[in-house]
Amino acid sequence: MERAIGDPGEFLNNSVASRAVNIEPDMRLVRRYDIYHHRYRSLLQGWGSAGLALLALGIGLCWWQHPVWGGILIVLSLPVLFIASRLPQTLKGDAYRNGLLIPGIITNLNPLTLTCVADVRPGGEDDEEPGTIVWGVKEVIIKELPGQAAELGMQAPCVSLFGDTDEEHRFYTNFEPRPLAWGTKEAGIIEQARRVIDDEEWLLLPVLARAYAAAEKNDEGIAYFDAELTPVSLPKAEATEPAS
Repeated sequence: MERAIGDPGEFLNNSVASRAVNIEPDMRLVRRYDIYHHRYRSLLQGWGSAGLALLALGIGLCWWQHPVWGGILIVLSLPVLFIASRLPQTLKGDAYRNGLLIPGIITNLNPLTLTCVADVRPGGEDDEEPGTIVWGVKEVIIKELPGQAAELGMQAPCVSLFGDTDEEHRFYTNFEPRPLAWGTKEAGIIEQARRVIDDEEWLLLPVLARAYAAAEKNDEGIAYFDAELTPVSLPKAEATEPAS
């Protein structure tokens, strides 16, 4: 059955987004504007080149009668090549198909800054006791919103993939917001996605955006808030690298 904008996404990275855009992204736009796509493509080139160089040098040493050193380099090349083999999965535009649809607003024009909020509870539990993390807020500096004239306070629906959770699996330690405009130039899709996001989330975002500046952030630049929009402090060591 075809999925509509706002329906749950498909299974991705051991989870399912409760609200996704479910579109085929314009990969020309993604390759041009998506900062995470650029980052992972650079990582792929770096890790892939390093792994191939280690493998080639190891084979060469074995050929030249140095099997011990050659074997060491070949073994070292395997995890590097494994990491490189995983990175292409991040370059397929999955965020625009199956990432969580979240609200974002423009909070600065120079540099152009997008502030986004997401429910960072892995299971979407209804635990709203004071001090329990519910919301994560993150700023992303972007070059532009293609096809749109950015204005302060402008609503920009975003899609996001999530990284690992904390050790107790209470909340995600990173997420990667992408303006939907990086994946499609169709204004109708963007507007429909904007309307699908709950009004409550659009209303609380400006409040959280103002509180973000003074709130403590983890190493990924995320500030956490409970259901009453009170900042929650965290040890910065809990931040982790985003998953693909």
